Amino acid sequence: MTFYRDRQTLACCLISMMATTALAADTSHEHRAACVAALTTQAEPLAARLKSGDRSVQAELLKLTESGFAIIGIAYQDGLRKPQADQLLDTAKKVQKSMPPPALSQLQARCQIEGEQVLADANALERFLVTSAAERRVKRIAEKHKPVRDGS
Repeated sequence: MTFYRDRQTLACCLISMMATTALAADTSHEHRAACVAALTTQAEPLAARLKSGDRSVQAELLKLTESGFAIIGIAYQDGLRKPQADQLLDTAKKVQKSMPPPALSQLQARCQIEGEQVLADANALERFLVTSAAERRVKRIAEKHKPVRDGS
């Protein structure tokens, strides 16, 4: 029985890896939505830590946010607009909930690299816009933390 479960897990991982490998070469809106969903999932625990006052995660959260925004920017340049983008993002999030954690981690790593490359390939104005927007987002998250005052 354990052998059967191990084979099922292995088969599931291989299928997920093949699907995510196919996504790596894909520049479709679906792929970009999958990347944004994966990066958002990766950023959520960091954002929660930042909201609770842990500033040590701020730089990592900023990099993830920049990667996601860069990918969103490319999708926008290619004609994707909010209603369709929201639908694609929702679908990607649902799909990723059933992905094995190693496959999701692998997708997140590839998408972060992809976003960093998109940002590196952008012109100065595009980089400025993406970086500024990401900094504002992370700053808003950090400002949600209210220090506890001790009455003294």
